Amino acid sequence: MHTLLGILVVLHIICWAIALGAWAAAARTKQPVKGMAHAASGAVVLGLAAMMIGMSSGGGHLFYTLKLVFAVIAMVCAWMSIREDRRPNAVVWYLIPISIVANIVIGVFHIGA
Repeated sequence: MHTLLGILVVLHIICWAIALGAWAAAARTKQPVKGMAHAASGAVVLGLAAMMIGMSSGGGHLFYTLKLVFAVIAMVCAWMSIREDRRPNAVVWYLIPISIVANIVIGVFHIGA
């Protein structure tokens, strides 16, 4: 299970990197690409799978709750930004990288674990 958890975490981080990179590439024009929303969704799904394995082995509930909250915020905002016909709202647009970075910081420093 430890190996499977490691693989899921690596794929989770890669998805966040893709989502943040897609946001950074579109930051100047604020014309989001669909890959950003898909990568954020992939990160949420992989994070949920890793969470199930981690919690079955006695992981911290607060750690996973914080990561899940920020992951869902990033995913929902990413989908909202690509659904609009015009440029996304500034709050929705800037919540994407803030939520992604917060999720990464929580994961790296084990905040709440």
